[in-house]
Amino acid sequence: MKKTILIILLLTVFSFYLCSQLDTIEKKEENSLDILQNNKNLDEPTVKYLITAQLFPGVKKLEASEILTWINKTDNPISNLRFHLYYNAFRNTKSTFLKEAGFEKKSKRYLKKLQFGEIKIKGMRIINGEELYEKIRYISPDDQNKHDRTVIEISLEEPIQPYQSVTIKTDFILTIPKIIARTGFADDYFFFGQWFPKIGVLQNDGQWNCHQFHRHSEFFADYGEYKVDITIPENFIIGSTGNLIKKEKNVDKTITYFYEEKNIHDFAWATSPEFKKIIEKIKLNGNDENTTIELLLSPFHSKAKQRYLNSLKFTLNFYAENIFPYPYKKITIVDPPLKGMRSAGMEYPTLITAGYVNFLPKSMKMTEMVTIHEFGHQYWYGMVGTDEFREAWLDEGVNTFFEMEILDAYIKNSYSFIASSLININDWERNRLSCVSLLPIDNVNQYSWKFLNGLYYANNVYSKASTLLRSLKNYIGKKKMYDFFKFYAKKFKFKHPKTEDFINTFNEFMDEDFSWAFNQFINGSSNLDNAVFSVESKK
Repeated sequence: MKKTILIILLLTVFSFYLCSQLDTIEKKEENSLDILQNNKNLDEPTVKYLITAQLFPGVKKLEASEILTWINKTDNPISNLRFHLYYNAFRNTKSTFLKEAGFEKKSKRYLKKLQFGEIKIKGMRIINGEELYEKIRYISPDDQNKHDRTVIEISLEEPIQPYQSVTIKTDFILTIPKIIARTGFADDYFFFGQWFPKIGVLQNDGQWNCHQFHRHSEFFADYGEYKVDITIPENFIIGSTGNLIKKEKNVDKTITYFYEEKNIHDFAWATSPEFKKIIEKIKLNGNDENTTIELLLSPFHSKAKQRYLNSLKFTLNFYAENIFPYPYKKITIVDPPLKGMRSAGMEYPTLITAGYVNFLPKSMKMTEMVTIHEFGHQYWYGMVGTDEFREAWLDEGVNTFFEMEILDAYIKNSYSFIASSLININDWERNRLSCVSLLPIDNVNQYSWKFLNGLYYANNVYSKASTLLRSLKNYIGKKKMYDFFKFYAKKFKFKHPKTEDFINTFNEFMDEDFSWAFNQFINGSSNLDNAVFSVESKK
């Protein structure tokens, strides 16, 4: 009997051991599969957009469908999705964007001249899954403005698990507004920025970074792949983000253009029958192939042609030498007509809108400055994907610093902003003048819609931040400052650095703690007030 009990005990112990080993093996196999799955998904772009659109210029409408594939690259199951519907900023004067721009206070006579626009979703569903259209809910996470319709939230029946993907088809129609800001139409000129339903950015903590469209905020999104086909009348000229893969003539006297691009986080395009398309190529040091420059020139702007091309080529070479060569195949400059100037001076991946006005004297280098500035965004907004909602200075301040550096180098032996018999001023002097009189009210590093007003937003985010960076350059030396930015840009290429990343990288690279400067002038509200406190001479 004792032997039997002993044998049973031994068998029981052995079975427990065997089970525990099998459990360990199974867990290891599951972990291995998880790791493989995670790595596979992490290598995939977070978003893939497939968009088909047709423009009806006569009635100022655009009909489109979008197929979005999105991967949940966090460790949290997600039971809701959030999308930007930026176009609804121009739906009426009650939108947050137009309220912040003061449109509710405009005269009735002024408002009668406006033509509003909007984006209407006609259908939304998960491919091979649930219908989402009836679940769309407009939310206002920033200001609780119940009239704002620039963000939607959708609850899901089944959460999207970590590292799983979902594919959503959305049909939508745009009523195109007369250009109020950035996007819309002016006669037969059309510019499309922020025109499609765009998913927000899911943070590592499982919360959405998906803010409303504010008057002084720009954009933030995940990198991904875009395939977009656009149908327009055959007499219209088009310029777009991405590379033209092919075009097809249709029986209804329209042409469909097929564009693709990878490693971008937005897509914009422009079209008009009045554009003159100019194409040139440039060979950049470090690139094997030529880069194509595509200029869409508006009527009566022939004098701007070389100003655009020459300043852009200089800037392309500057970045190739001092940061890294522009990696995309093409850069498009859109030159808006005078009536469409409210779309001027903006940046989108591989496409910028510049600006030229015939009556401005040539002594004012506005055209060159805007071209240099907007192209610079291809790096600090585009490839170093900073958050323009929450930390706009990382894009605008850094970019304005390089605008000053490049404009000074380009306009040699002259004043880089205005050079005339009446007044001479450099671009860096202009920016310093903009920020020295600021009251210590706002921190540079804060959400873009929380500044006192538009003037304080611009003078802090653009001018104060860039003036600090120029002061640091003068302190540590031009070469070391440029070397830092080359290191920083390569380190965070196609990533999303924050202010903390910038400061830590700066201190690490300089092997010196400059936190005092950033704490005062970026994270704090101190004004720039330089003074000499000692002078010494060494042999």
